[in-house]
Amino acid sequence: MQVGRKTTTFLSVVLGLGVLAAILGFIGPAKVARQISALGWDGFSLMIAAIVLTFFFWTLAWVIVMKGYGVVAPFSLSFWARIGSFAVSFLTPSLHFGGEPVRALVIERESDSSYSRVFATIVAERITMMTALVAVILLGAMLGVYGTLPSDTMVYLILISLLFVSLVSILIYNFYGKLFLFTRFAAFLKRKLPWTELLKKVEDTARHLEKEISMAFGQHIKHTLGAFALDLVATVFMFIRPQIYFYYTQGRVFSIIELTMLFAMISVLSSFFWITPGGIGVSEGGFIGIFALFGISGSEAVAYSFSVKVIQLFFVGLGLALLAHYGIMNLLFESRKES
Repeated sequence: MQVGRKTTTFLSVVLGLGVLAAILGFIGPAKVARQISALGWDGFSLMIAAIVLTFFFWTLAWVIVMKGYGVVAPFSLSFWARIGSFAVSFLTPSLHFGGEPVRALVIERESDSSYSRVFATIVAERITMMTALVAVILLGAMLGVYGTLPSDTMVYLILISLLFVSLVSILIYNFYGKLFLFTRFAAFLKRKLPWTELLKKVEDTARHLEKEISMAFGQHIKHTLGAFALDLVATVFMFIRPQIYFYYTQGRVFSIIELTMLFAMISVLSSFFWITPGGIGVSEGGFIGIFALFGISGSEAVAYSFSVKVIQLFFVGLGLALLAHYGIMNLLFESRKES
């Protein structure tokens, strides 16, 4: 029996709400509320600033990549497209990639560039973003080797570093070396599975996209390196979020090594376990386990998660409104009806 998209989404929401209810029931909502109130308006304002600046530098990096490809899109349009894609990715259990086709649609509608070329710029920028994330984690891991990080915690950091390094290395090597691994995989499936016509279209699409993306690591390499530098800045603002929150709620100052470990584990959680809309329940449960390694209570971890989500939900609402303005929401609903 085939399970539809609506059923899958509904079940993931029920699962997430069930986990969240169990967590709040065990910890106590009052404790969480007290922790959030301790942040104060100063701390909350800095959290907002860190998230806005992350979006700002992500968008600037993407604009640089698009410029290399000859895609003309003003910064304001690119910024709102990025917010719109974030809204879709946040609400769909798709490992934070579900909204990327949406921002490609926004730019395609408002420019003269093809969808495939715009989407290629998005994939290229996502790779530079992941590379920046890996660079920050590796720097922290090297500091951890010479620092005071406990050996068991250091093992986690090394494993996470290897995971991200391997993934990014494969992607960069594939596009730089023009190996067309995704095209080859589609061709392999075409030979082994009965859906020949469908998989032929997938193979052709993959080949076209891989050719486009490969340009980012060849003739557009200067723009790609510029985007990487800007994504490094954006990553720093993600990196310092826990420090801002726990400084204002507890007066705690993390070491660089501790912040790196937090950043690495939170990155794994948000990259590979975003299986419920908004990360409901999953993120809270994950944060409890992550922050427990640093002596932070469950109520404090959940309060941190809620504080970040309140800000993110504002951008989700803004993003959905912008997508409706550009007519993308109608396209999304029509495609769902057809499926």
